[in-house]
Amino acid sequence: MTATEVPLAVTTAHVSPSAVVWINGRRATVAAMGAEGNISTCEIERGALSELDYLAQVVRVIDDRERVVILGPSSVRLALEREYVAIYRRPDRLVDVEPAGEVAREDLIERLRTLAA
Repeated sequence: MTATEVPLAVTTAHVSPSAVVWINGRRATVAAMGAEGNISTCEIERGALSELDYLAQVVRVIDDRERVVILGPSSVRLALEREYVAIYRRPDRLVDVEPAGEVAREDLIERLRTLAA
């Protein structure tokens, strides 16, 4: 798992802590924004983890954010959505869950900025 901080100039007093995730059966990329507007990204490789352990690790990286978008192939995307709801009990925070081919890190960050605005 690798994480990277991305500088962001924040012009508002408060942003919604949000996350945009792209996931498939082998790896996930999470772009997350904190309440102060700082953005971090994290790449998660499944490796030898069971599906449940892999999904739980992704949910831990997403954290308890106010708004979450999940992108990726349908079966894994749906499994991650269910795991997020099982852990945080907040289905209302899943603002968009949609199919998508692989999404570049920069595109996740751009989508995150739009979501948190």
